[in-house]
Amino acid sequence: MALIKCRECGKDVSTEAAACLNCGAPPLPGASTVATGKPKKSQGFLGMLILAIVGTVAITQCSSKGAKKDETKSATQECAKDDLQCKGDKAVVAASVYCKDPVERLARHSVRWTDGTFELKFSRFRWKDKAAGTLTMIGDKAEFQNGFGAYTPVTYECDLAADGKTVLDVRAHEGRLPS
Repeated sequence: MALIKCRECGKDVSTEAAACLNCGAPPLPGASTVATGKPKKSQGFLGMLILAIVGTVAITQCSSKGAKKDETKSATQECAKDDLQCKGDKAVVAASVYCKDPVERLARHSVRWTDGTFELKFSRFRWKDKAAGTLTMIGDKAEFQNGFGAYTPVTYECDLAADGKTVLDVRAHEGRLPS
């Protein structure tokens, strides 16, 4: 404990005091604040650094374990050739990626997608050619603009090859899918 002069009244004040006992002025910058229970800046920085390192290690460990589980799941979960539900569930996400641009090119003017952030563009599917493994993905989450500037809801179809990436054909017509 050292004594310093108060910057306001000039009396001797301990470096560990929260304020001057005579005038109540706060301590000088750089003086220790152990008496108030406030940590020094260096202690806070060190604590945050340790917390960040521990958090990073924990997240890395959890994500690597999850990735290993996902790899084993996908390797063991192969669809049967005639399993429409399995093949359709796998193709829904791919169709949202690969069929979006071809569907947009069907519009004469502008396209407005009405699907939400976590909503899929295709809600239904059926066999196009069961023997070849091609699927028709069906959705109604778009609106095409007409010549007057109004948007009309459309139902669109996208035929995907067995690889789930190749778009064979797209079609669209006015209306919505039945509920």
